[in-house]
Amino acid sequence: MFQRIALLLSLGLTIGCSGGAKIVPVSGTVTLDGKPLPNAHVSFQPLSKPGNEAPGVGSYGLTGADGAFTMRSAENDQAGAVVGKHRVEINIKADSSTDVDPRLKASQPKVVLPMKYNRQSELTFEVPAGGTSAANFDLKSK
Repeated sequence: MFQRIALLLSLGLTIGCSGGAKIVPVSGTVTLDGKPLPNAHVSFQPLSKPGNEAPGVGSYGLTGADGAFTMRSAENDQAGAVVGKHRVEINIKADSSTDVDPRLKASQPKVVLPMKYNRQSELTFEVPAGGTSAANFDLKSK
Protein backbone atom coordinates (compact mmCIF):
# COMPACT_ATOMS: atom_id res chain seq x y z
CA MET A 1 0.00 0.00 0.00
CA PHE A 2 2.76 2.44 0.99
CA GLN A 3 4.59 1.72 -2.29
CA ARG A 4 1.48 2.57 -4.33
CA ILE A 5 1.03 5.88 -2.50
CA ALA A 6 4.70 6.74 -2.95
CA LEU A 7 4.49 5.87 -6.66
CA LEU A 8 1.37 8.00 -7.14
CA LEU A 9 2.95 10.96 -5.32
CA SER A 10 6.16 10.78 -7.34
CA LEU A 11 4.19 10.45 -10.58
CA GLY A 12 2.05 13.46 -9.64
CA LEU A 13 5.13 15.55 -8.86
CA THR A 14 6.78 14.55 -12.13
CA ILE A 15 3.71 15.44 -14.16
CA GLY A 16 3.13 18.67 -12.22
CA CYS A 17 6.73 19.83 -12.56
CA SER A 18 7.06 18.98 -16.25
CA GLY A 19 3.88 20.85 -17.19
CA GLY A 20 4.03 24.56 -17.83
CA ALA A 21 6.55 26.76 -19.54
CA LYS A 22 10.27 26.67 -18.77
CA ILE A 23 11.62 29.84 -17.15
CA VAL A 24 15.29 30.69 -17.74
CA PRO A 25 17.56 33.56 -16.62
CA VAL A 26 17.28 36.68 -18.81
CA SER A 27 19.05 40.01 -18.43
CA GLY A 28 20.27 42.80 -20.66
CA THR A 29 20.46 46.56 -21.12
CA VAL A 30 18.32 49.34 -22.52
CA THR A 31 19.89 52.39 -24.15
CA LEU A 32 18.28 55.47 -25.65
CA ASP A 33 20.27 57.16 -28.41
CA GLY A 34 23.35 55.23 -27.27
CA LYS A 35 23.09 56.19 -23.57
CA PRO A 36 21.89 53.96 -20.70
CA LEU A 37 18.17 54.41 -19.98
CA PRO A 38 17.53 54.34 -16.20
CA ASN A 39 14.11 53.72 -14.61
CA ALA A 40 12.70 51.93 -17.63
CA HIS A 41 10.13 49.19 -17.04
CA VAL A 42 10.77 46.28 -19.43
CA SER A 43 8.02 43.70 -19.94
CA PHE A 44 8.05 40.47 -21.92
CA GLN A 45 4.82 38.77 -22.94
CA PRO A 46 5.18 35.31 -24.55
CA LEU A 47 3.57 35.06 -27.99
CA SER A 48 1.23 32.18 -28.70
CA LYS A 49 1.63 29.97 -31.73
CA PRO A 50 -0.52 27.26 -33.30
CA GLY A 51 -0.79 24.35 -30.89
CA ASN A 52 0.37 26.46 -27.95
CA GLU A 53 -2.24 29.12 -27.22
CA ALA A 54 -1.04 29.53 -23.60
CA PRO A 55 2.76 29.92 -23.90
CA GLY A 56 3.30 30.99 -20.30
CA VAL A 57 3.33 33.94 -17.96
CA GLY A 58 4.85 37.32 -18.73
CA SER A 59 7.88 38.79 -17.00
CA TYR A 60 9.25 42.21 -16.12
CA GLY A 61 12.41 44.08 -15.17
CA LEU A 62 13.46 47.59 -14.16
CA THR A 63 16.62 49.24 -15.45
CA GLY A 64 19.16 50.75 -13.09
CA ALA A 65 21.33 53.83 -13.68
CA ASP A 66 23.47 51.81 -16.10
CA GLY A 67 20.43 50.67 -18.15
CA ALA A 68 20.85 47.06 -16.98
CA PHE A 69 17.85 44.90 -16.03
CA THR A 70 17.09 41.34 -14.94
CA MET A 71 13.73 39.76 -15.80
CA ARG A 72 11.40 38.29 -13.16
CA SER A 73 8.30 36.15 -13.69
CA ALA A 74 5.08 38.07 -13.10
CA GLU A 75 3.42 34.98 -11.63
CA ASN A 76 5.77 33.97 -8.82
CA ASP A 77 8.58 36.57 -8.96
CA GLN A 78 11.02 33.85 -10.05
CA ALA A 79 14.11 35.20 -11.83
CA GLY A 80 13.86 34.86 -15.61
CA ALA A 81 11.43 34.64 -18.50
CA VAL A 82 9.64 31.89 -20.40
CA VAL A 83 11.56 30.29 -23.29
CA GLY A 84 10.28 31.41 -26.70
CA LYS A 85 9.33 34.53 -28.62
CA HIS A 86 8.03 37.54 -26.68
CA ARG A 87 6.42 40.89 -27.43
CA VAL A 88 8.48 43.50 -25.57
CA GLU A 89 7.24 46.80 -24.12
CA ILE A 90 9.52 49.42 -22.59
CA ASN A 91 8.07 52.31 -20.58
CA ILE A 92 9.60 55.01 -18.43
CA LYS A 93 8.78 54.52 -14.76
CA ALA A 94 7.46 57.76 -13.29
CA ASP A 95 9.43 59.12 -10.34
CA SER A 96 6.83 59.30 -7.61
CA SER A 97 9.23 59.93 -4.75
CA THR A 98 8.17 62.78 -2.50
CA ASP A 99 11.59 63.33 -0.94
CA VAL A 100 13.08 64.92 -4.08
CA ASP A 101 13.26 68.71 -4.22
CA PRO A 102 10.58 69.80 -6.78
CA ARG A 103 13.06 72.31 -8.28
CA LEU A 104 15.43 69.44 -9.07
CA LYS A 105 12.63 67.39 -10.61
CA ALA A 106 11.62 70.34 -12.82
CA SER A 107 15.19 70.83 -14.05
CA GLN A 108 15.59 67.22 -15.17
CA PRO A 109 14.57 66.57 -18.77
CA LYS A 110 11.50 64.39 -19.15
CA VAL A 111 12.16 61.32 -21.27
CA VAL A 112 9.38 60.33 -23.63
CA LEU A 113 9.69 57.11 -25.58
CA PRO A 114 8.06 56.66 -28.99
CA MET A 115 4.94 54.48 -28.81
CA LYS A 116 6.62 51.88 -31.07
CA TYR A 117 8.51 50.79 -27.92
CA ASN A 118 5.53 50.58 -25.56
CA ARG A 119 1.79 50.77 -26.25
CA GLN A 120 2.25 50.07 -29.99
CA SER A 121 5.41 48.04 -29.51
CA GLU A 122 7.21 46.65 -32.53
CA LEU A 123 9.85 45.01 -30.32
CA THR A 124 10.22 41.25 -29.98
CA PHE A 125 12.82 39.04 -28.35
CA GLU A 126 13.46 35.31 -28.60
CA VAL A 127 14.43 33.84 -25.21
CA PRO A 128 16.74 30.86 -25.87
CA ALA A 129 16.40 27.58 -23.95
CA GLY A 130 19.62 28.23 -22.02
CA GLY A 131 18.72 31.80 -21.03
CA THR A 132 20.72 34.90 -21.97
CA SER A 133 22.44 38.00 -20.64
CA ALA A 134 22.16 39.70 -24.06
CA ALA A 135 18.55 40.92 -24.11
CA ASN A 136 19.73 44.34 -25.28
CA PHE A 137 17.53 47.08 -26.72
CA ASP A 138 19.01 50.17 -28.39
CA LEU A 139 16.12 52.60 -28.65
CA LYS A 140 16.04 55.81 -30.70
CA SER A 141 14.18 58.92 -29.54
CA LYS A 142 13.10 59.75 -33.11
